[in-house]
Amino acid sequence: MRDVEPDLVLGHARQDPFNPDHGVASEATIRARQLASGAGVASGFRTIAPPALLLFEPHQPELCGFVPTTFLDITPVWEQKLAAMEAMGAQEYLRQYYTERAGHRANHARRISGRSDIRYAEAFQREIPQVVDRL
Repeated sequence: MRDVEPDLVLGHARQDPFNPDHGVASEATIRARQLASGAGVASGFRTIAPPALLLFEPHQPELCGFVPTTFLDITPVWEQKLAAMEAMGAQEYLRQYYTERAGHRANHARRISGRSDIRYAEAFQREIPQVVDRL
């Protein structure tokens, strides 16, 4: 993480009863981010600016403690995402699910933003509070 110095890191939800490896991956990602950025204090090794950390929506968000805090309009890249999902034959059954979910999240995004052009959206949960200069 120190070599790449990302501005943004995406990770799994901390808990997922159907994919226990996702929680392990999440904790490893969170720990790597903390260590790479010096865990908020001066450090004896090279540190990076702390990247934003967003958790992407799991397959069954209501069972994983997932609460969306950020919606991303994916309408412009929807066809590419669909093609990528189609290329991943191991999880063919998820194509319909994620297509429907993208439509639901687009509805949420339209309603809270007033942007009627959003047709497909993804939800993310911000793991670390966002710091802004003004509201």
